[in-house]
Amino acid sequence: MKKILLVFLSLLLIVSLFACGPTETSVGGSSEEPVNSSSEPAATEPPESTDTQTPGSTPGGTPGSTLPEDGEKVVTDDYVALKNAEAWQTTPGDAVHEYSGTGVDIFNAIYKKYSGYTREYYKISDGESTKITESEARKLDLCGADVEADDAAKTVKISIYPVTLKIWTEFTQLEAKAGSYIMFSFKTNVNATYAVTVSPKSGSSAQAAYLQNGISVSGGNGSYTGTAKFTVPYKSGTTMYVNICTSGGTDSPYETATGIDANKYPVYVSIPVTITPAKYESKYSLMFQGDWELVRDKEYLPNLIDLFYNTYPRLYARFAEGWEPRQITFVADKTYDGVAYCQGTRVVVATDYANSHPDDLGFFSHEITHSVQQYSKLNYGDDAWWTENMANYGGFRYFHWGYSTKFVQIYSMSDRTLQDWGYQPYGNNKVFFAYMDYKYPTKVDADGNKTLGLIDSLNHLIKSSKVMLNDNPKTKGSPFNNCVKEVTGLDTMEDVRLQFVKELQEGTWAFVGFRDYTDNFLTENIEGVPNPTYPMLEKVQHGDKTNPLSDTVVKEGDNLALNATVVEYSNETKASEAIKNAFDGDPDTKWCSTKASSTARDHKYELAGYQHGFIIDLGEVKTFNTYTMLHAGIKESASFNAKTWEVLISSDGEHWTSIDYQENVARTHNELSVNVGEQSARYVQVRYFAADWNGAGTVRLYEFMLFEQ
Repeated sequence: MKKILLVFLSLLLIVSLFACGPTETSVGGSSEEPVNSSSEPAATEPPESTDTQTPGSTPGGTPGSTLPEDGEKVVTDDYVALKNAEAWQTTPGDAVHEYSGTGVDIFNAIYKKYSGYTREYYKISDGESTKITESEARKLDLCGADVEADDAAKTVKISIYPVTLKIWTEFTQLEAKAGSYIMFSFKTNVNATYAVTVSPKSGSSAQAAYLQNGISVSGGNGSYTGTAKFTVPYKSGTTMYVNICTSGGTDSPYETATGIDANKYPVYVSIPVTITPAKYESKYSLMFQGDWELVRDKEYLPNLIDLFYNTYPRLYARFAEGWEPRQITFVADKTYDGVAYCQGTRVVVATDYANSHPDDLGFFSHEITHSVQQYSKLNYGDDAWWTENMANYGGFRYFHWGYSTKFVQIYSMSDRTLQDWGYQPYGNNKVFFAYMDYKYPTKVDADGNKTLGLIDSLNHLIKSSKVMLNDNPKTKGSPFNNCVKEVTGLDTMEDVRLQFVKELQEGTWAFVGFRDYTDNFLTENIEGVPNPTYPMLEKVQHGDKTNPLSDTVVKEGDNLALNATVVEYSNETKASEAIKNAFDGDPDTKWCSTKASSTARDHKYELAGYQHGFIIDLGEVKTFNTYTMLHAGIKESASFNAKTWEVLISSDGEHWTSIDYQENVARTHNELSVNVGEQSARYVQVRYFAADWNGAGTVRLYEFMLFEQ
């Protein structure tokens, strides 16, 4: 039983693993950045139980695996008594029998109470009853028993319930390498206090390299989700053990990883875990410390891991000179009342902020830029404008615009804050730095000779300087501004900024993304890191075919879009306003998505120049000639009707043909039909360029239908 269970549970626990041991060097001052969040999504609620799953997987670890609904009853052959077991009540009929103490104590209490009775013992496991011997009953980790006594016949039936245990990893999409971060969950019907240890040998808390103590699990089938903040010093292919132990009752919730007393923390189950190759094979490494178990959003740490391994190698390739740290530690701090700060190789975030802003990760990229900077020779003065602004830019370019459209930051070139940030340390200066890289980039000639651009020249100046420098942007003749003049021909950084403002105002330069930047070669083809996808702000494009509205609204007949499969959509505000409502045939239900909810999910619609959209799959190629839309005006205000949209079709979901573009027609048409001529397609797409008439950017669609009239 035990061997089968351990094999089963070992498949359920995949450890995400990163190299350990941060180098505690000091950046020239710590920093904290007010974070620009694209939206304010509601904080993620804590899980109600451990029956959770990560995207693309099922509870139990590896994708496609499952666990029994109530876990599996676990019995260990090498029984260790539960020293902290609470009193257990059993209720056979109207009588109440109370037994307290360890498993053996409970067994002995039952034995003594019913001395002289004929006893039959049963083990309850997986909902089935198995008769066992008295000797077998003594070996069980007995945590409760139902006793049915027949005093007249002097017989007693004793049903024994062993510990219920269920363990799996939270981050099944991540693979492991030396230096791991462990997320674990377990259930038990024992009302007690537990500890978790990690050891190189099965059941060996004395040799454990990690201890998390003081885990409270209340009541039968209680649950606990925890975080083992332990960096595993093992290589890929080796096996370690996660041990669930009874706690020795220490007052400290976390203890050091050495000197763990096996008698103080008896192990009652060990789960073998084989270390597997990492998701990112990299010479850079990340470890976690602190109160991560308090961060509720399950995607938070996977997103941080992706951020680090896609961003830090690029920052290092661009701004490091070889001696800067390659290992970074991310710390969650429940006592910190700010947002985030950096101390050398440690980036700290407040758990309260992480929970209230689960999609706001940009400050991590800002702080790890500091870890690459290591500006010990730059006089910070009162503002540290260059250090902080460059850290803003590091995150802006290599995180926000580096590998995903989800975290893209988009600014209007007419925004006055882009022109007038006044060298404040946290001003809206990212576009100015993008301008400097565009106008004065680092280049390499045909012979491989590199010429540093403006930002890279200043970065090298600061790092190579033997004396303290001042970054005053207006002082002519200073080493800082002499470097500016050598690269640009302009006397000071302020002159560069004024040129930038002039080009913004005249419209001769605008930021639309980094795809065409000359210096992209600096951060491409890095081992273990995929090349950037370079998302871009596209010009608004749509078809020019506009069909007249039909004289009558078609709502009856064979609706080909009924219960269509939704392939993609911008978002939905809540479950009661889900996208499926637009295709359910019910005119009383609606799909609703706000601008904030759309950009919180992904900015790709905004990048393409429209606000919302969806793609449906009809299941096979179908022929139709009419589509019908029921807008918000049928139930709400006509100002909520869509203003401008386009309908496209495709046979393969990749190549699209525009069949209708409508603009400024639905204000007085709460419901409408459009004859688009004979069309055949499997996929239908709708793009909303103006989702409503009041400019809020909220789409409300009660029904979308397709007919062959």
